[in-house]
Amino acid sequence: MVDSREGGATKYSVRFDLENLPTTLTQLLSMSDYRLNTALKTATLLILSFFLIGTIYSQEKNLDLAKKLVLVSEHESPVIEPDHRDVLGTNNQTGFETGQVVKIDDTYHMFVNEMFFRSHRDLRISYWTSSDAVNWKRQSTVVESIPGRSPFNPRSEVWVTGVEFNTKENAWNIFYVAYRGGDKSKRELPGSDYQGRIWRAKSVFQGVEGIAGPYADMGIVLQPDENSQEWEGQQAVATFNPYKVGENWYAFYDGHNYIPKGPWPVGLAKAPSLEGPWERLPEGVNPLPIAKEFIENPQVTELKDGGYLAVFDSLGDQEIAYSTSEDGVKWTPEQRVKIQSKGKMWGAKGDHAMRTPLCAIEEDNGTFTVIYTSMMNLKGSKFYAIGKCSLAWK
Repeated sequence: MVDSREGGATKYSVRFDLENLPTTLTQLLSMSDYRLNTALKTATLLILSFFLIGTIYSQEKNLDLAKKLVLVSEHESPVIEPDHRDVLGTNNQTGFETGQVVKIDDTYHMFVNEMFFRSHRDLRISYWTSSDAVNWKRQSTVVESIPGRSPFNPRSEVWVTGVEFNTKENAWNIFYVAYRGGDKSKRELPGSDYQGRIWRAKSVFQGVEGIAGPYADMGIVLQPDENSQEWEGQQAVATFNPYKVGENWYAFYDGHNYIPKGPWPVGLAKAPSLEGPWERLPEGVNPLPIAKEFIENPQVTELKDGGYLAVFDSLGDQEIAYSTSEDGVKWTPEQRVKIQSKGKMWGAKGDHAMRTPLCAIEEDNGTFTVIYTSMMNLKGSKFYAIGKCSLAWK
């Protein structure tokens, strides 16, 4: 049996003609010259049946994976632009990056990082709401970084990446990464992020209605330690995006090595409850073979018809990427979808200009609402704005 991958699907081919399987079995089981005993005949039946079932099963999977996400509608301009009143009112000079949007009843709740001065350097975590995912109102600042970037400041940057309701605590949990700056004396890059630590914070007010916060830090759930894996590199732990599978929780987490420069892979961690303890899946499972070069901030949706969808930052002009999973652990290779169409491309071109999807919320009509960040070129500067589109299966 041969394992090959085509277009994100696993195919199996058996080294004999399946259409002639009954004849093949008859020939094998009537080979008196070899005096096959009963045990060997049974084993032969089991092995050949396994091959046949595996082939049929994989063909069924190929049919499932043949579905693709396509753009069905889009907002023609950013939904949060540089001249938004709440952007101006908070002196947010370079825009937004990474975060998560959840929907409760008819309201969208967005936890997003604001790059208030230098892009990807000066960060704070903010909370916004909207009734239609188009008209947004800023509600509060949730977490601040500590000014003064240095190797000795463990909160030189803070990035929210995950938002989940913890039924055990009857409270909302947010997960964010805090970095220190690089240490030039150790030949690190002063402008880059090192030794990410994943913090869990809990809403002070209980119940679903407590999502607005405030939030209290409850501790670090994952960080560089003796269990770190080689592929994680110098930046890890970078991003943390939990989702529930059965009675357990899983979370994507990222890594990257600066010197020598490596790709941006992703792995999985697992815990019996949202508060932990969190443990990395073993190497061999990690890193996951989803993207060859770059994957960042996967956001997972448990699909209403079963299975899981992850959307994430990847490469390509005006594109994001996605992967699907039947069990929440084994994920298909990435596929990409363009989310800005000709004549409506307000985002800049380039692999890292289209940034990060913050959600793929499955709506009642079967479409997925995607809120995302994208860089736009202004006169003499750049701003990372918030956009909106809808995707659907084709």
